[in-house]
Amino acid sequence: MAELSDREIEILNREIDKQGLTYTQLQKELLDHLCCDIEAKMDEGLEFLNAFEEVQSRLENNRIQEIQEETLLLINQKYRMMKKFMYILGTIAPSLLIIGAIFKLQHWPGASVLIVLGSFMLAAVYLPVFAMVSMRDTRKREKKVNKTLYLAGVITGFIFITGILFKIMHWPGAGVALTVSVLLTVAVFIPILVVHALKDKENQVQNFSILIFVLSFMAVNIMVFALKVSKNVLSSMVVSAKVNIKTSNMLESSNTLVLKAANMDSTLSPDRLDQASIIHEQTEALNDYIQELMADILLATHEDNRMAIKDDGSIDLSKANYFDVHKSTELVIFGNELTSGQGEALVKSLETHKELLMAQAGARLDGIIIEMLHIDGQYPDEATWLTETFRQTPMIAAMISLTNLQFKIQFLEGELLKELL
Repeated sequence: MAELSDREIEILNREIDKQGLTYTQLQKELLDHLCCDIEAKMDEGLEFLNAFEEVQSRLENNRIQEIQEETLLLINQKYRMMKKFMYILGTIAPSLLIIGAIFKLQHWPGASVLIVLGSFMLAAVYLPVFAMVSMRDTRKREKKVNKTLYLAGVITGFIFITGILFKIMHWPGAGVALTVSVLLTVAVFIPILVVHALKDKENQVQNFSILIFVLSFMAVNIMVFALKVSKNVLSSMVVSAKVNIKTSNMLESSNTLVLKAANMDSTLSPDRLDQASIIHEQTEALNDYIQELMADILLATHEDNRMAIKDDGSIDLSKANYFDVHKSTELVIFGNELTSGQGEALVKSLETHKELLMAQAGARLDGIIIEMLHIDGQYPDEATWLTETFRQTPMIAAMISLTNLQFKIQFLEGELLKELL
């Protein structure tokens, strides 16, 4: 089979250049096509010049220029469509995330769907399209494309956005994804970006601005996650609240049994029995009121928490959720422009109960009552006990404070019953 020499290929190159072709890929394809045709004719016995004359007619009309124009038009049309698609995605994806975040804060239905959809569009669709468009723009400026930089950026960005999504949705693997994305950014993406910035003399300022933005974005996200209450901390707080509930229930049952036994004892003074009954009734009333507050906070947090409230009004925190929500505690305790808070009523009830206990208790219990029902706050000149305890407080912290109050009043009732009976 005939094969063209380098000199003959150069002749064909010059002829193609005369046609005014500017699209390099089309030049290469046309050269390859002509070489194949000429080599085929040379196999039939023609010399190179004779074979070239037969195929040269294809280069002497405007069809070659028309092919280039049609090719470039088709390529540019696809490029424009891709760029337009990128702009649309760049608008829709963050919009879905913002709307989803608002829905998440308000605990409206559909928040998870919006966040997952927005994250998917941003990570799996927008980032690759952005990389392709950017590489095409770089080629149009006749510059070398750093494919490694774009590949590292897309992979790192995809893993990071996925980790954020898993963190928001409380799915397993979030910590691993975020750690991997940080390691990739520090060990791979940033070094490649620095080298690229140093080589690109024309856009050094722009590239270093991007680098600073990436580093700042990472730092801010790390700080946000460091400040956010972790799932492990929330779990330990739930355990604490459950222990308070269980302990106060045991004390309540014990106090009830002690009072029943005392009523059956004919040797006890009727006056002391009456005093014990009053303390027991007031303790039960205050305990029920605190339990109602807890139920109100659970429901204000999310309607799904209704399943955590039993028929008798008692609370089962194992069936509750959304423990890190702050607004529900403030709404119930402090109220807003539409509803009044119940915090002041709680304080008055505690003060009244403390006065009742102090009136019935002996000197031995006075100090204990004052210490356990101290509601003046650590810094009364700066903030009240209500503010210190419930302002900017996640729901589970409010549950701990309220169940702790239940434990205290049940414990004090038990001590008074021992003293009276």
